[in-house]
Amino acid sequence: MKYNTSIFKESEGDPNKIPGALWKTFHNFGELGEYRILAQTEECVVIRLENETGEGDMVLYQVFDGIFLMYNDFHMSQYHSMYQAVDTMLAVDYCREGNITMELDNGRCCMKKTGNICIDSRVHHKGMSYFPTNHYHGITIGFVSSLAEKALEENAAGIPIDLKAIRKKFCDNDGYFIIQENETLKRLFTDLYRVPENAKFPYFRTKVLEMLVCLSVMDARETKDGGTYFYKDKVEKTRAVQKLISENMDQDYTIKNLSETFDISQTALKGCFKSLYGKPLCTWLKEYRIGRAREYLTERDDMTICDIAEAVGYKSQAKFGAVFKKMCGMTPNEYRNQKH
Repeated sequence: MKYNTSIFKESEGDPNKIPGALWKTFHNFGELGEYRILAQTEECVVIRLENETGEGDMVLYQVFDGIFLMYNDFHMSQYHSMYQAVDTMLAVDYCREGNITMELDNGRCCMKKTGNICIDSRVHHKGMSYFPTNHYHGITIGFVSSLAEKALEENAAGIPIDLKAIRKKFCDNDGYFIIQENETLKRLFTDLYRVPENAKFPYFRTKVLEMLVCLSVMDARETKDGGTYFYKDKVEKTRAVQKLISENMDQDYTIKNLSETFDISQTALKGCFKSLYGKPLCTWLKEYRIGRAREYLTERDDMTICDIAEAVGYKSQAKFGAVFKKMCGMTPNEYRNQKH
């Protein structure tokens, strides 16, 4: 997402202090951890999170007092905030692209994938988030209950919205509820990527109210919980498997051998890997190998086709050539020569 930072003014005082009412809302929602502010106004702030795995940007808007809307764009593999769960929060997260795995205090991990909409009280959130595909794009609409309820009474009189009832309906059992597909809500969030610049805040407010009305009338019992959950130890073992095969792609692997090496059942490994990385392990590894082969073909003139085949795990150059052509539409030699 591109940010028009020319509309922002220089910060006064502490350059990393979120301004005014926006800070009051967001600070109540939770601590960020390490961050820096790229630009800000009284109603909007662009926040950059950085660590050794990459960076993530959050564009935060004050919609009503106690209610914020945030665009999330992350290109990193993990981030740890200083979030402390409290019992007065409600967040609605929309995953537009990529996925995110959030570590919970009950020993499980919650996975949000492309198209998912999650209603989350954040009561189990420990502050540790993983991005298995190294990118995540989406929107969060957050409510600090005490402030938000008063704001809705003042600004949405006559509209039947009860935040406590919504929170109880969707979050009473596990603290969160993931809607796998809902066209009405998906359209609503998609519209938030096409906001008219000259009516931004009225548009935000309209969409937030529309979303709350939709959630108010939705019957959670008739809505399938599309969440994917695995225990933390299985997620950690699966991530270790992915690290091994990506860093040592010249070796041969089978699901059976990997499951024995990492002490995880084959069923759990296959299911958890697909949930984390979006594809079956064998498919992911094949695509990863060919992707690295493309890099070698364009960047490493010192490597022969045979060298590259071996480097990415193919003992037979002919087999490598056949797989490469099927996936890329041309032979390795043709791919290498097209850059000249």
